[in-house]
Amino acid sequence: MKGKKIDGVKQAVEMLQGLDLAAQQTLLADIARRDPEMAIKLKQQLVTFDDLQYLTVSMMKRLLQDVELDTLGLALRGCSREVSNHLIGMFSSGMKRDIDDILKGKPRPLSEVMDAQKKIMDVVMKLREKGEIVLSKDKSERMV
Repeated sequence: MKGKKIDGVKQAVEMLQGLDLAAQQTLLADIARRDPEMAIKLKQQLVTFDDLQYLTVSMMKRLLQDVELDTLGLALRGCSREVSNHLIGMFSSGMKRDIDDILKGKPRPLSEVMDAQKKIMDVVMKLREKGEIVLSKDKSERMV
């Protein structure tokens, strides 16, 4: 490996992506206590469920080819209202009703919600690697 430079932050982000949300948050909190600047760098590059708010309608359509609506509805139970409203706003009225039924359904364990979010994020990461979706946190960058 002589001469090959390794990007430690990138490697750390990839490892964090493989953890469930609770483990990510615990590890980031620990890193923040030791090195606040590093924690900020990692958080900026880490892709989370909340980053789905940066999807366009066409990217959401692509995501739904690989994700069941029930899984998305369950996952939305564990995100912020802002993200939930944004994503639901992209759906047709029929899909909105279906999602609303899931959201208003019987209570589900948090572990199921987190599992649903992880399933979706696994798909998101694969699509992102293929270049089929882009999650640009830079609001000034217009996606076309």
